[in-house]
Amino acid sequence: MDKLKIVVLGAGPAGLSCAWKLAEAGYEVVVLEKEDQVGGICRTIRRGDYLFDLGGHRFITKDEELGRVIQELMADELLTTPRKSVIRLRGKYFQYPLELKNLFFNMDKLFLIESMCDYIYSVVSKRLLNKQDASFEDWVVNRFGRALYNVYFGVYTEKLWGISPKQISADWAAQRISLLNLWDVLTRLAGKESNRPKTYALEFAYPKAGIGRISDRMREEIEKNGGKIILGAKVNKIFLDDVKIKKVGYQHGGELKDISADWIVSSIPINEFIGSMDPAPRPEYAQAAKAMRFRAVRFLNLIVDAEEVTDNTWMYIPEKSFLFFRIQEPKNWSRASAPAGKTSLILEIACNPGDEIATAPEEIIFDRCKKDLDKLGLFDTSKIREYFTTYVEHGYPIYDLTYKDKVAGATRLLKSISNLVPIGRQGLFRYNNMDHSIKMGFLAAEHILHGGMETRIFSIASESVAFEIEKNLEKRI
Repeated sequence: MDKLKIVVLGAGPAGLSCAWKLAEAGYEVVVLEKEDQVGGICRTIRRGDYLFDLGGHRFITKDEELGRVIQELMADELLTTPRKSVIRLRGKYFQYPLELKNLFFNMDKLFLIESMCDYIYSVVSKRLLNKQDASFEDWVVNRFGRALYNVYFGVYTEKLWGISPKQISADWAAQRISLLNLWDVLTRLAGKESNRPKTYALEFAYPKAGIGRISDRMREEIEKNGGKIILGAKVNKIFLDDVKIKKVGYQHGGELKDISADWIVSSIPINEFIGSMDPAPRPEYAQAAKAMRFRAVRFLNLIVDAEEVTDNTWMYIPEKSFLFFRIQEPKNWSRASAPAGKTSLILEIACNPGDEIATAPEEIIFDRCKKDLDKLGLFDTSKIREYFTTYVEHGYPIYDLTYKDKVAGATRLLKSISNLVPIGRQGLFRYNNMDHSIKMGFLAAEHILHGGMETRIFSIASESVAFEIEKNLEKRI
């Protein structure tokens, strides 16, 4: 019997991990990737002697076996990096996770009292009135009070997502806010152990040469085992024959081509996949896919003639008066990210595909951000020697109040295709972490090899709990 042929759409961590395991098993594997580099949104861009990720991506996992596999893949390339983050709020810098001394000296005392009173009112009224968590706003107010929501959670969330927190599902808050409620914060600040599990990782694994090295290593393993990766190949047609994909059409080198396979594994954006189907799906599926939106991110990358700007991995900037929502200093992730005596910064700017931020000339973005940096007063901006922007169109799936219905409809459609396995953040419209995507890829390969993994693939990162867990990395990887 001839060995099966598998075509993987997208060379991000999900697609590559699947292709890696299938090529290792001796299958004929072809990966189609529209960019000129593997890694998806977890790419690392080299600019001379400087390394810039597409935003901050770390490797943290609860899955010990997955951690072991990645450790073996990366060997001595993997660092254990301490996580040090701050929130810049009202001209003050608050350490995250919160520390009592820092909080006491920086926070306005009247506001602290107001926050506690507001929290008590929110807890009591939630219980008496049986308030439910429908939106992000509901979830936060019911656990932290209206005062903290108005000052931080609400403004930061609207800045990041571009829509009112009233329109964002509570699921996003439940999965992404590590601290469970204000009482949990206070008990930890007081040094008392909570009965709840800790959910904030204080260190993470990170490759010396940037997060993209994990994808590069997977590519090396795929090609070593006979797999093929075609870069600059944009998928534009999914040709169906009843309940099976007959072939995939793509554009490469200015030519239209197609490829057939026994199995298709898709990690490309779910809305683009469904929109490329031929024949087109029923109107309700097409409309649901079209309504599934992603938030884009534009990155301003700065090369700075200084030893360092801060000692933080991340700095969160919630105020709307600043264009960027987060600042990353790559050298604090890996010293190899910049030459000795120099540093760099990545400013993350949320936008929508095609809007004025996404399409603005680089110099416009730089001028605006330089003024904002001057207002922050972090460093002398005359020491910026070079800048350039990068862009991710499908950064964050937007969990609006109706996203579950849209995803359910799209998932039913995809599950009806017998030789298709959808995976990854974009492929499943799921705001999961890097380790979840890699795990999905492994399970997709196992499903093709042995069957029975479909339910596990769809269940990954769907739980309504925070994704991270605080453990020593040595216990995991």
